[in-house]
Amino acid sequence: MLQLETWLPYRLFRISTRVADVLNAFYGPKYGFSRSAWRTMAIIANRPGASAKEICQAGGLDQFSVSRAVKQLVELGFARRTSGRSDRRYAAIELSESGWAAFTEISNVAKRLDADLTSAVSSEELALLDGILARLDNASAGILARGWRGATEPVADEPGAPAAKRDA
Repeated sequence: MLQLETWLPYRLFRISTRVADVLNAFYGPKYGFSRSAWRTMAIIANRPGASAKEICQAGGLDQFSVSRAVKQLVELGFARRTSGRSDRRYAAIELSESGWAAFTEISNVAKRLDADLTSAVSSEELALLDGILARLDNASAGILARGWRGATEPVADEPGAPAAKRDA
């Protein structure tokens, strides 16, 4: 039986959620925007002029969430949207001056939270974890590409797996 507390995706989710909750408690009341808006802001800061589609891909967000987040950031004065000259449906999104100031302040808090979290392990363990997380990220991309049906097919090392899969 699956034990949620020992299931790696859940354990990673709990760690992420706890830290995100603390960060949200800072920027939510101070700046008045949502988690999706924060993630969108962070993506725009690292990819000035990104389109909504690019933000979706970079942040693992759906089109509706990004659209609402961009609207919120624009209405609050933290971002501006510039429509494309040849295609009015395309819009490049950039942070405004106040958006950059907010991003910088929130980033400083985020970096302190990251330092608090990573201080629980040695620098050697952190380097090892970084490599492990990179491999897990790649594995999760493969899982996403295969979809849930891929999880129902026998694994190559399992008894009953087709010989071609075992030998691959």
